[in-house]
Amino acid sequence: MSPEKALSYMSIVVEKIVSLMSFNDFSMSLPLKLEAICDVGGTGQKFMLRVVQGLEEAISANLCDVHACGNLKSAEIGVQLFECFSNKVLPWFHQIGCSEDVPLRFSINIWNQIENSMAFSDKVQGKELLDATMRAMKLAVGTCSEENQSAILEKAYSVLSLSTSFLLNESMSVKIPVELEGLQLTQDSGSLSSRDDWLISLFASVIIALRPRTHIPNVRVILHLFMKALLKGHVPSAQALGSMVNKLHPKNNEAEISGDCTLEEAMDIIFNKSFWSSLDNGPPFRRCSLLDDYSEMGLMNLCLSVGNRNLLQIHAIVGLAWVGKGLLMRGHEIVKDVTMIFFKCLVSNGEMGVLPLKQGSSENCSEQDVIASTMKTAANAFHILMSDSEVCLNKSFHAIMRPLYKQRFFSSVMPVLVSSIMKSDSSIRRAMMYRAFGHVISDTPLVAILSEAKKLIPILLDALSMLSEDVLDKDMIYNLLLVLSGILMDKNGQEAVIETAHIIINRLTGLISYPHMMLVRETALQCLLAMSGLPHTRIYPMRSQGVNCIKKSSFLKVNRRVLLRRWLGRISTMNRSFCLSATIAHLDDEKLKWLQWFW
Repeated sequence: MSPEKALSYMSIVVEKIVSLMSFNDFSMSLPLKLEAICDVGGTGQKFMLRVVQGLEEAISANLCDVHACGNLKSAEIGVQLFECFSNKVLPWFHQIGCSEDVPLRFSINIWNQIENSMAFSDKVQGKELLDATMRAMKLAVGTCSEENQSAILEKAYSVLSLSTSFLLNESMSVKIPVELEGLQLTQDSGSLSSRDDWLISLFASVIIALRPRTHIPNVRVILHLFMKALLKGHVPSAQALGSMVNKLHPKNNEAEISGDCTLEEAMDIIFNKSFWSSLDNGPPFRRCSLLDDYSEMGLMNLCLSVGNRNLLQIHAIVGLAWVGKGLLMRGHEIVKDVTMIFFKCLVSNGEMGVLPLKQGSSENCSEQDVIASTMKTAANAFHILMSDSEVCLNKSFHAIMRPLYKQRFFSSVMPVLVSSIMKSDSSIRRAMMYRAFGHVISDTPLVAILSEAKKLIPILLDALSMLSEDVLDKDMIYNLLLVLSGILMDKNGQEAVIETAHIIINRLTGLISYPHMMLVRETALQCLLAMSGLPHTRIYPMRSQGVNCIKKSSFLKVNRRVLLRRWLGRISTMNRSFCLSATIAHLDDEKLKWLQWFW
């Protein structure tokens, strides 16, 4: 395009299309506007830069309206603006290999906006807006070089330091107790203010997206800040802690000379014995050797001063899970001790399951609910450890990943899990152990599971049986069925399930009528179909049970017919007449007509 044509295109087309972002223009819906703007801007770098400028102006005006007035309509618009920047603008510049000016300027502008919004409205409720802002911040920071990331981090830290809610100074060190000034964890102040939530969340987003070689100033102060916030239930702070321990450099001469906080010192701060001893809520348990080496000062006084101690324990478990995930991904051995803390919560709290519940005792019932919620959080910690996260600790945000870290964790933790399940003498403890087992096995690569399939199948089937009693575990049941399906589809896996074929068919026939989730019923049907590929001697005794189960299914007619065709086809060479006599009396006209055609 010639300079003259480019100038005309800019003034006539681009400027006109950018003006559509005005909130007062209702001639077109906002998603259509943003799509048109990105398409026009995508015709050239100069045009897209003008689109970015208009988008930043709209975001700035929108955030100002939200923070000052708590305008929910502006919050909805802001979510779409940030999604446009994250999903279309940033990928476009990354694709053409453009400089980092756009993400750098965007990040700095957001922090300038936060700095200028000194008074946050109490009506600010936009969690979706905050999530969209955090995602855009992470993606922008993640695409920058170490130098530009340092500039963004410096700006973010300066804005955070100016906040009167946080006393960030160099006097904070590992020798000072974690109960810092400005933090009063009481029943009346159990959560962050709206402004503090935005400040720490965006600062955590910057930390999460940093490259491993980007220098973080005042690491000890930042660690204490995030520990304070996570005890108030602030999950992004826990994720930022996990990212820090994943990327911090281990102890070496260079780090000692510069005075930087090393990985070992950071773990000394985070794994403070007084902090994690707050998780004790039951009978004595063997303390991990890791915890014996840390000093007594820390968060103990905070834990003892909180009225709702269970809530603090839940927040601490979640925080420890994200820290453990960062260590697990880099292959640090201390993750074994972190895992033992979760087992400790499951085992010690599980003692309540053997105690009889007094009738009419609401206090006793409430206590059981509280302990059960703590145990469930500990079981779900294994999901945090093993799952692939989109919000932190991934390749986009430069996490350190040791090859085969999931397989190694699976090999080390599964024997302990299986042993604990076998020794569980209370229903609630066993259920939570099965939940932890499900999280580990669901997120482990199938190739690692196949080698242990013969040992794990009985545990998996028991988990399906127990967890199917609670509707809240429907997603877990679906994940376990996916694992079973993967085993049945593999030749080596089929050899491992031959001895338990009758038990598997019994479980599957029960789940085909599972009322709470269609995907569970579909996957159970697929697994039953895969079972028909086993040797005749194993599936022949289950012929009538399989047919009766398929007859009762009142959904997925096509899948049902395919399954019935396969099931009957596998056993027809053994006894066709028996199959007909066993099923023909109970088939309706439609099924009978189809069966006659098939025969």
